[in-house]
Amino acid sequence: MDKKQLIIESAIKVFARDGLDKGKIADIAKEAGIGKGTVYEYFRSKDEIFQAIEYYMFKDFNLIFDQLRSSSLSPTQKLISLMENALDMFMEMGDILLILMELWAQAGRGHVHGSDHSLFVEYYDDYRKRVESILEDGIKTGELREMNKEGVATLLLAFMDGLVWQFVMLKDSKKFNKVKSEAVESFMRGILK
Repeated sequence: MDKKQLIIESAIKVFARDGLDKGKIADIAKEAGIGKGTVYEYFRSKDEIFQAIEYYMFKDFNLIFDQLRSSSLSPTQKLISLMENALDMFMEMGDILLILMELWAQAGRGHVHGSDHSLFVEYYDDYRKRVESILEDGIKTGELREMNKEGVATLLLAFMDGLVWQFVMLKDSKKFNKVKSEAVESFMRGILK
C-alpha cells in the first residue's frame, strides 16, 4: 500500500474513533506508523484529508453508477440495483460510515454558510443527474409514470440517506435487510406506471 493510501486509511480509523474535530494529524501519523511531517508531505491540512476521504468513499458509488450505465438492465432494474447495491455498500462500510455521517453534516454546514467547499455537494448533484437520466429512460420505455424527475431523484437520494441513518440506529444487519427490501419495493411502487 502506498503512503498516501496508508494515511487515508489511518485517518479513517482515527476520525471514526475520535471524531473529525478531535482527531489530530499527529494521531493519524501515529496510527500509520510514520512521522507527522510525512503526513504533511501528502496533505497540507485536515481539510485536504477530509476531501481525500470523501473521494475514497465516493469512488465506489461512481463505480456502481458506471456499471449500471453500461448494463443491459431495464431502467426499473437499474433503480432497484442502484438502491440495493448502495445500501449494501453502506452496510459494509464499518467505521467509514461514521465518518461519512460527520462529513455529510460538515459539508451541509459549509454549503449553507458558504464557508467550505465539499465534494459532497458535487457528488450529490452528479448522482441526482444520473438518477434523473435513469428515470427519463424509464418514462420513455413506459415502465415509469410521468413525474418531476429532479424531485424524484432528490427524493431517492434522501430516501437512501434516511435508510443509512436507520441502519446505524438498528445496528442489526438481519433486521435492516428486511427493512431495506420493503423500503425499496415501496419506493418503486410509487414511481411505476
